[in-house]
Order: sequence, then structure tokens, then C-alpha cells
Amino acid sequence: MKVIYSASHAHHNPPKEIELGRFVDFKESPARVEAIVAALELLAFPLLPPVDHGIEVIERVHTKEYIDYFKTAYSKANNPKLCFNIKIKWIQRGGNPDGVFPDAFAVRAFANSSWKNNYHDSEFPKDGGLMGQPGYFCFDLTGIIAEGTFVAAYDAVQVALTAADILVDESCSAVFALCRPPGHHAHEDLCGGYCFFNNAAITVRYLLEKKLSLTDNNRIAILDIDYHHGNGTQEIFYSTSNPLYVSIHGYPNYPMFWGSTSETGIGAGNGYNVNIPLPIDTDDETYLNALKAVVESKIAKFEPDFLVVSLGVDTYVDDKVGNFLLSSACYLKIGQIIATVGKPTLFVMEGGYDIPALGINVTNVLWGFEEAYSSNVEKK
Repeated sequence: MKVIYSASHAHHNPPKEIELGRFVDFKESPARVEAIVAALELLAFPLLPPVDHGIEVIERVHTKEYIDYFKTAYSKANNPKLCFNIKIKWIQRGGNPDGVFPDAFAVRAFANSSWKNNYHDSEFPKDGGLMGQPGYFCFDLTGIIAEGTFVAAYDAVQVALTAADILVDESCSAVFALCRPPGHHAHEDLCGGYCFFNNAAITVRYLLEKKLSLTDNNRIAILDIDYHHGNGTQEIFYSTSNPLYVSIHGYPNYPMFWGSTSETGIGAGNGYNVNIPLPIDTDDETYLNALKAVVESKIAKFEPDFLVVSLGVDTYVDDKVGNFLLSSACYLKIGQIIATVGKPTLFVMEGGYDIPALGINVTNVLWGFEEAYSSNVEKK
């Protein structure tokens, strides 16, 4: 299985985050990818660099206002990929040099249309823009935009897009997009949950609109197995019947306000958003039974042409960001169950924060998938 990877992920490295009212070390650190790369190299997985697909593909999912904010939020923008028309002078105005994050949040459910229109008006006070924009475009305190965050997030998208190209062009059974920062919490105009651009959603839209033949009516299913619900991916595709979105996650837990079984989609998307919430302390057997059931009852019946897996391994027993009890051996079986879908599969990296076990847990999913997929093909 080919792996697409960019070392530029390391440009995103905020030192601290706020947890339970205290500053703690930033958990979504470069060490995560370094641990995965070490495990992949040990097992001789080929690592390939991404190809730049441009910003336009990202604009098919994320709003221009959000992208412009993200480009310009940190004022030390000396990379050619960044916009030089700096709108928010964060550092020059005395902001924390470690990164940009909100002082206050826009409660959008209560914001009327006139307020929204005024917010983007050119006469909006400069101090309001400096203090207000982070809270308008971010829903929590982990969406910290540091000096190199935009470059890292931009390249993470290119990693996923390049992996999709290889999956289709080379007729592969699977490709692994080793993305960092992760993406499934990012909405069309919101960052949060360590996510800025929704790598999986951007790639699915790219596949459906540009890569695959529109006359073939290709269908894509997204299976999100991160411990946390992919609220961003759900929101982006909530009113469409293609892709199908399925999430298995801890509930109630972060992101707190999404992920219930009642969230089934709206309009054309009704019935194409499937949430499988599982309780704290879910063990191997319970998880595997739930995964197998939803693969058979929802994904297989959808009959997708391609499967995109938002791969999070923060379901591991020792992962302090999740509250499940999965063993490393369980991830082999997870890969095997995913392979029963029998379709070309794109794995897109999301969460997983227990550094000592991160590499083996990720590679177990990939190995489990490859062995089972090959076995299924031989039987046919």
C-alpha cells in the first residue's frame, strides 16, 4: 500500500493548549506523524510526496471568507503560499506569538442576518476584526493558528488529493493519506478540534466533481472511525445523498453538540448520515460488532464505488483523548472488516494521540485491510 506524506506537517506546532482550564502540552503534535512514519518505514511501506492541486479544490468545500481568514490570521506570513495582504496584525498588535485563538465566540444560532452582514462590512472596527474573527471562524480553543499552520494544513489537503489520484489512476486496492493536521472536525467556515481544512471532505468532492466520470454515477461512502464524531464532515454533506457518511464514535463526548442518532440528514441527504454512538469504556468485542453491523447494514447496501475512511486510532485503551478500551490487536480486525466492503479504499489520517502505540495501531489497520482484501480477491 502506497503512503502519501509531507514533512511540512511539522510547521504546525503550537506549544500549548487549554484543557480543563489549564495550559497543557499540545497533544496534536508533530511527534504523532513521526511515530507513524517510523512504523511505516519499519514495515517497508513506500512513502511518496504530494502533488500540488492548488487552492481552488479547497474552495469547493471551504468559504472564501474562511480561507482568507486562515491565510492571514498569523501576521508573520513570509511563505509564498500565504497571502501578503495581511488583514489581522496579530503579532504587531501584541498577540501571543505562539498562535492565534479566540477570546470570544460568535454564537451563530442567535446571530441575525443583519449582524452577519455587518460583521463582514469593510467598516467593521479593526479591533473587532482582530478580536472577533478568531471566535467567528473557530468553535473551540484547539484551533490554534501558529506561524506555519496554513502551510501544514494546505499540504495535508494535497496529501489526501494525491492519494486519491493514485487510488483511481493506478487502480489500487487502497492508499494511505498520512495527513496532519487532521480534518474531520473542520466545517466549511469553522476550524476546531485540531482541524482546519477538511481533508476527507475536500477529497471526496474532488473525486465526485473532477476525478471520476460524471456519467458513471460513482458513489462514495465515508466511514469515520475516529473516537470523536466528525461534525465537520457531517455538516458539509448533510443535505446530499452522495456521499453516505457513517460515524462510529464515543458519545456523549467531544465535539459535544453533534453525533446523535437523530442526526440523519436533511432534504436529499435524509437517511444518508448515519451516527453510531457508543458508550465510554467500549471494548474490542462491542466495537467490532458495531463496526461489522454498520458495514453490512449501511455501507454494503449503499453499494459505493469507493470508500473513504477517516482513520482515527484515539479509540485505543491508553489514549488519553478518548475513552474506549480497544487493544492494538483490535485494529487488525478493524482493517479486516473494512476490507469486506470490497471497494478501493482511501485511508485519511485523523486522530490518535498515544505516541508509543500510535504507529503499531495505524499499521495494524492497514495490514489487516491489505491481507483481508487480497484474500477476498483470491476467493472471487
